[in-house]
Amino acid sequence: MDEKPVNSVLPEVSRRRVLAVGALGVASLVFPVAGGRAADTSAPMFVYVGSYTKNPPGGGGNNPVGLSVFRFDPGTGALAPVQQVQSANPSFVALDPSRRFLYVINEIDDYAGQKSGSAEAYAIDPNTGMIKLLNRQSLNSPIPAHLAVNPTGHRLVIANYIGGDFVVLPIEDDGRLGPVSGRVKDTGSGPNEKRQEAPHPHSVVFDPGGHFIAAADLGIDKVQIFRLSDGGLARVSEAAVAPGAGPRHIAFDSGGKRLYVVNELNATVTSFSYDPATGQIGKELQTVSTEPAGYNGPHSTAEIVVHPSGKFLYASNRGHNSIVCYRIDPSTGLLSVIGFAAQGVNFPRNFTTDPSGKWLYVANQKGDTILQFEINPDTGELKPTGQVTPSMTPVAIVFRTGG
Repeated sequence: MDEKPVNSVLPEVSRRRVLAVGALGVASLVFPVAGGRAADTSAPMFVYVGSYTKNPPGGGGNNPVGLSVFRFDPGTGALAPVQQVQSANPSFVALDPSRRFLYVINEIDDYAGQKSGSAEAYAIDPNTGMIKLLNRQSLNSPIPAHLAVNPTGHRLVIANYIGGDFVVLPIEDDGRLGPVSGRVKDTGSGPNEKRQEAPHPHSVVFDPGGHFIAAADLGIDKVQIFRLSDGGLARVSEAAVAPGAGPRHIAFDSGGKRLYVVNELNATVTSFSYDPATGQIGKELQTVSTEPAGYNGPHSTAEIVVHPSGKFLYASNRGHNSIVCYRIDPSTGLLSVIGFAAQGVNFPRNFTTDPSGKWLYVANQKGDTILQFEINPDTGELKPTGQVTPSMTPVAIVFRTGG
């Protein structure tokens, strides 16, 4: 039985019938959409934020709502609140390539009497940005951590942290999610007894060509490549990071020939060569620290993002409370540190750039805010703009461009 959310819409926004119109892929922020049609940047632009509603990992206040919709002003980068929708611990969010639907994982382990997490599908009104629940499906596995929609918009891939597996759900033509159609389960452990006692899949992301899925398993120190096959997943290749590193999230360079993984437990970024034609992970190219020299505090990274220009890479530190900025060497893909942005940063769970690459937005889980930085297009340096948007325990941010 689908659960209906309670919508809390701010007074200045009128209620309208939600149309089935939609969205772009989480964290990829690519202007082209399905069929090669460019997104209409003159149309209204909206931002969707998933937030913890109970017992947030790492701490922070409890949020009585969950999902938030903001209107994005491309001139100033300001985020104006539009809608709030009740949902159970909606952490990461993704939008399909047609920009018609929003997908959400519920980071829970108690759905419908099962020890399971769930995923939700929403339709988007292209004029108001408002969302309406279509349906919700069990994942038959607890505590999902991340999700990705394939380039055709027909499959949703999810990494389940506690379940130790990756699952696939079909997406119907009307945007609704079907039941789990395939599953791959990891095995093994790592040297960190508290965090690596078992497999802990932490992220999934399609490569730039859309043919393969890169996945990080924090519990077994592995980066893996899968492909979709008969409603499920087939293993293609894998690579190991340093024992105890704890790979968390992954980003590709703009050419799709290098893969970068941010390691949560030892606060590093490891880069690998990658063959986009075969999905084979090549040799390790480099491992660099995400923290400044002399830092002796706790290690905890979260997100990794390549700038839309392909010239810079950013990663978040939840121990040092900063965003580290790297320059990407265009010929080798090697990273060199530009600097650290720390002003106003408070346990940065996730961050992303706007589609133009002008601004970077940080989800401050413990600060209950979304923090804006201006990106220097020549140097990649981050400058605080002073613009701070209230948002309780934010986890993930995704932009929707065009109608």
